[in-house]
Amino acid sequence: MGRLITTPPIIDISPLQVDPHSPRSAGAVAAMHAACLDTGFFVIINHGLDAEITSLFDAARGFFALPAESKERTPRVDRYGYVPHRDTAIDQSRASDNVEYLDLGLGDEVKLPALAGFESAVRAYQPAAIVVAATILSALATALDAPPAYFASRMTNPQCRLRLLHYPEVEPDAGGSLPVPNRPHTDYGLITLLATDGVPGLEVKAIGAGWTPITAPNGSLIVNLGDMLARWTNDLYRSTPHRVVGPATGDRVSIPFFINPSPLTVVDCLPSCVGDEDRPRYEPTTAAEFLASRIDSTTEPYIDPDEGPSRRRIS
Repeated sequence: MGRLITTPPIIDISPLQVDPHSPRSAGAVAAMHAACLDTGFFVIINHGLDAEITSLFDAARGFFALPAESKERTPRVDRYGYVPHRDTAIDQSRASDNVEYLDLGLGDEVKLPALAGFESAVRAYQPAAIVVAATILSALATALDAPPAYFASRMTNPQCRLRLLHYPEVEPDAGGSLPVPNRPHTDYGLITLLATDGVPGLEVKAIGAGWTPITAPNGSLIVNLGDMLARWTNDLYRSTPHRVVGPATGDRVSIPFFINPSPLTVVDCLPSCVGDEDRPRYEPTTAAEFLASRIDSTTEPYIDPDEGPSRRRIS
């Protein structure tokens, strides 16, 4: 039997936003650090993004409800833009087998959909979420015995990607298993902030453990670490395989925001993550080089190839 892993904790980050060095903040920092040592997943509440999240989901739902020809007017350029679901796609050359999604950067990588309220919702959420990410990264820097501004100083030109994801309704197979439209993977970058619509589906699996569903209170954000931060900490912190099981009823929308540092940032092992018996495992690289190597790779180095079966619906 695989080991049991801790359910990702729910952490109130409001003390960190008031004074990250106050005694009240110490508990949040310690809880984040413990979660990063375990699965690399935790859930944050009282982050101050409630209005922005609501507007962003309204915008996402409005976009995905458009006719296919309207959605496909948003091009796909250099990994930004819209990718349709194969079942409804007009342009099959850029279709996805399992989901439809829209990738957006911080600038004008692609023209945003001409949908009322869409641009304002996206452009309000992105900078506000980056501030929340900075709060988290400052706490992690403290936990890693680095200067509080260690990561912030490397985020002057962040390379962040906002992804709007729509999972259509699915049917269980003859044995009752729900399909897994988002296969086991790890995220490549620094950290990910994930907003969900409350429909379950996200599961995490440490090597040697069973799949553990992640539940998050309404309005919360799920935070997970990427391969870059695992490398930065000499694999002290976890970049853990996760997947999405198809929704048992209805459809599902989720919105990950991939947070990455400035492209020329040197990713080198933090001093606190090495010792006499634990030498650096990786050569220094830049954030841009590392992301390119992971995006273009055909392997998932943090994933056991023999991951377990899909979750079964409980009747």
